Amino acid sequence: MKPPIGVFTALAWESAAVRSVLRRVRREGAGLWRGSTGRHDVIIVTGGIGPRRTRQAAEQFLATPLTAVFSVGCAGALIPGPTTGQLILAPTVRMYAERQEGRLNTFSVHPDLLDAARTAATHAGVETAEGSIFTSRRVLFSPEEKHQRGRETDCIAVEMESGVYAEFAAERELPFLVLRVILDAVDMTIPPMKGVTTPDGKIHMTRALTHVLTHPQHLPGLLRLKRCRAGAAEAIARVCRALFPLLNDGDFI
Repeated sequence: MKPPIGVFTALAWESAAVRSVLRRVRREGAGLWRGSTGRHDVIIVTGGIGPRRTRQAAEQFLATPLTAVFSVGCAGALIPGPTTGQLILAPTVRMYAERQEGRLNTFSVHPDLLDAARTAATHAGVETAEGSIFTSRRVLFSPEEKHQRGRETDCIAVEMESGVYAEFAAERELPFLVLRVILDAVDMTIPPMKGVTTPDGKIHMTRALTHVLTHPQHLPGLLRLKRCRAGAAEAIARVCRALFPLLNDGDFI
């Protein structure tokens, strides 16, 4: 049997969406599960938010044989048009170089896997938008920040992990696929929630209640974000449910 596909997520709910469509899922450690598509074993990793945590997560698998690397989860729109639940079909991922200020590195997505994702979205009835994804070092909270980054990078969506996983895959000469579903549209403001969530996106309920009591103006945005999260999770599960059988039937990896 081939080595497993490595599916890397940032948030616990993203991982849960992927696991919901796999067979024989079992937990193998903190933030680590293993399941099967039928033909392929899959390891699902919840690595946490941001490039630093992502690098730490990837480093744990430097000695682990893998068949391919998938970065799966949510993203924010950088241009008008993409809405919650839309899958971004990204041929490339872009990320600023860590030690070379202003240099924008570009990593390619495996073309056959991208075609499989496009077919899966069609079968799943999930709307798509095509364009590159930008990996940011920090959260873009406001519409103004999102618009600016979109113009600077020529990307249509933003998240905080895929560039690191793309680099990890390129260094190991492994096929790479990014599956990112829009969470927040470009005109949506993300309420600042420092300290309210864990690195993998779980909510500290006591801190959340305190935050809402002290910042009641954030409540409408938080409720909207919760609804968007549910829509994004459903879209991730639908795309993965349609994609994995295609990987079983085809010779993509």
